[in-house]
Amino acid sequence: MGYASVYPLVSARAVARAFTYEVPEGVGKGAVVSVPFGRSQVRGVVVGLEDAPPLGVKAAPVGRVLDELPPALVDLALWLAEYYGSTPARALELVAPRMRARRGERKPLPAGLPGEAAPASLTPEQEAALARIVEGMDAGKGRFLLYGATGSGKTEVYLQACAAALERGLGAIVLVPEIALTPQALGRFQARFGERIALLHSGLTEAERRDERERIASGDARVVVGV
Repeated sequence: MGYASVYPLVSARAVARAFTYEVPEGVGKGAVVSVPFGRSQVRGVVVGLEDAPPLGVKAAPVGRVLDELPPALVDLALWLAEYYGSTPARALELVAPRMRARRGERKPLPAGLPGEAAPASLTPEQEAALARIVEGMDAGKGRFLLYGATGSGKTEVYLQACAAALERGLGAIVLVPEIALTPQALGRFQARFGERIALLHSGLTEAERRDERERIASGDARVVVGV
């Protein structure tokens, strides 16, 4: 057995700190566990391992492991909490949503508006922009602002950049400004990438969001369109 620092996922600021629990071997940073907290059992996220509990404290054992998060997501949530003045528990709740049980078959992703096939060729400006993005992708770095008037072909550059990412075993996240614009974006990306597209926004039901998160986590959906 070992010990771990765990943030119980409760909203009260008065308990916005980590607590030490006893954990079995193999449980590490990112584990979502059931923990005794007061008179209740709540979910908690392991944020680090400890050699021993604080002096004079008897650490309670965690319950079962409910889920696993990548440690990088734990770090991101803790950074969000500090940067935006929130509590770690509230930020961790964003990356550790409750996975409600499915009833019936998984519903298919709603279809977007009709898309179109890739053009036979890009304009010189599109080719230059895409080349810079792909160069940064291959170097593992790079932030770019793609500037152009409405109708100048920026979305085609995004589509081609996503295709380049998929060819390299990577994924892509495509953000649109508001939910009303997602059918148009979704249709264009579905026309190119088919079932590899996932959709996430607040207009989906919790069950639909759960299904999309599962497809993303499993690698079935490599391109995520959202708001």
